[in-house]
Amino acid sequence: MNNEVSVKPYSVGKILGLWALVTLPMFLIRFALMPLLVPVVSIHPGILYWLLMIVGMMWQFVLSVIILKKELGTLTWAKLKKRLWLNHPIHPKTFKVYKLAYSFTIPIILYAFFFESSGLFTFVGATLNRLFPFMAPAGYADIQNLVSPEFVGAWYLIGIALVSCLFNYLLGEELFFRGILLPQMRGAFGKWDWAMNGVLFAAYHLHKMSDIPVLLVGSFFYGFLNAKYRSFWPAVIIHGVEAIPLLIAVTAVVLGLM
Repeated sequence: MNNEVSVKPYSVGKILGLWALVTLPMFLIRFALMPLLVPVVSIHPGILYWLLMIVGMMWQFVLSVIILKKELGTLTWAKLKKRLWLNHPIHPKTFKVYKLAYSFTIPIILYAFFFESSGLFTFVGATLNRLFPFMAPAGYADIQNLVSPEFVGAWYLIGIALVSCLFNYLLGEELFFRGILLPQMRGAFGKWDWAMNGVLFAAYHLHKMSDIPVLLVGSFFYGFLNAKYRSFWPAVIIHGVEAIPLLIAVTAVVLGLM
């Protein structure tokens, strides 16, 4: 297709290796670094954990830039646009711009929201916590625990939330999983590249295992439209919708409305 750049397709081994490079840091932050730091630093554990998670996502951005530099040489917009599919959706048959594909994100968002809010997988997460108690999320890993009078007027939380959203929904997770990996997974996984991308994205959340069942459902959708229409943006829209309730909740906490 005319919106693709010539880069040698990734092997299964390379895909798994790159996946490990972004997954292991998150795992170590949660299960090694946090237990060491919580007793000795004065920062609220929830804020500390959030900041370290952001650092982990920033690493994904740095790794993505390193990969792109190695593959493309010079990081010109023309090369980045083709390598990362930074274009409007392309119809798979006509190869023409197909902006209607953006509207397909709406039912996917609603469908994913239904699963994530229905509680259908709560029992699965609870079962995983019982089977693997050492993997159960600590209290500080739940952003709801930041709802406290001590954070009323703490406007810096909004800054943290904005940076978190930037690297979660665009420059970190999305750039790495849907920008770096997905376009290069067809050679290894064929037409199921989007599904395997979803599996890897869900498995990347080992640091919060009880959320994986729900994440797996949503993750399948994140890359489906991207792979079908060769565009980076549908997944950014679908995944990025999560930023809205997060920013509203954090603002409410700062204003003392929660």
